[in-house]
Amino acid sequence: MKILPLLPSAILLALLSVQAQACGDEAALYSRSYDQCMEQAASTAAMQDCIAAEHAGQDKLLNDNYKKLMAALTAPRQPQLREAQQLWLRYRDANCRLYADPAGGSAAALAAADCALAATAARAVELAKLMPEQH
Repeated sequence: MKILPLLPSAILLALLSVQAQACGDEAALYSRSYDQCMEQAASTAAMQDCIAAEHAGQDKLLNDNYKKLMAALTAPRQPQLREAQQLWLRYRDANCRLYADPAGGSAAALAAADCALAATAARAVELAKLMPEQH
């Protein structure tokens, strides 16, 4: 039976899909290419590759939004953003490491990567929403 080796991957993909739906807004922020990649992923390694590629794009967006917001803020508010961002990064990394249970195998590694992706995408949007309105 060749279906059995694919069963753990299929279950894992279903769990990630449920988690994405539960997260709501974050899942809607992902690129179409990410969705397609995950639909075609037939192994945990392929899923990790999809997540890594999407995370790179979301991280770039996060950094771009941070730079734009920093430039738009007044000088007294810039240190506040810098401190908040540094603390947020520490929180994200610590929180997502919690998902990477060494006894959890590849599922835990995927959950940790998905955690970082979801948090990064949400923070990119949050920073964009903090932009002062241009009148």
